Amino acid sequence: MPTILYAEDDRDCRELFAFVLRQHDYQVYEAINGAQAVQIVRDEPIDLVILDVRMPMMTGYDAARMIGKEAPHVPIMFLSAKGLQREVQKAFDCGPMVVDYLVKPVTPDQLVQRVDEVLQVARTQGLEAVRQESLTREELAYVRR
Repeated sequence: MPTILYAEDDRDCRELFAFVLRQHDYQVYEAINGAQAVQIVRDEPIDLVILDVRMPMMTGYDAARMIGKEAPHVPIMFLSAKGLQREVQKAFDCGPMVVDYLVKPVTPDQLVQRVDEVLQVARTQGLEAVRQESLTREELAYVRR
């Protein structure tokens, strides 16, 4: 069973998406801020990290950079209402482990589909393949390097 860490300070959003992911046979750890997310990655075997951008104590960007140092093999997705080009670019600039950026609102089915895809491609082709595939999506095309 793949293990996901979902860090989101909005309780309703975090609980809804964690519940949906669990219903699709994922083990889910929940964090309410970036600092807690980093600690969970240090303590638990994680297959995928999903981060919000704006969180108390430590932003998703800062958490992504720290997680990348602790576990550079773990893919990181951002799930945020912040959809401006500079926000998305800042996420991908955190490092090669950042493989996707989804802009809210996202339906639970959309999230599960993307999580499934990210984990499958990461497992079979590696993080760079996931990242490149994500950057070909129309809504992220402006981030291409």
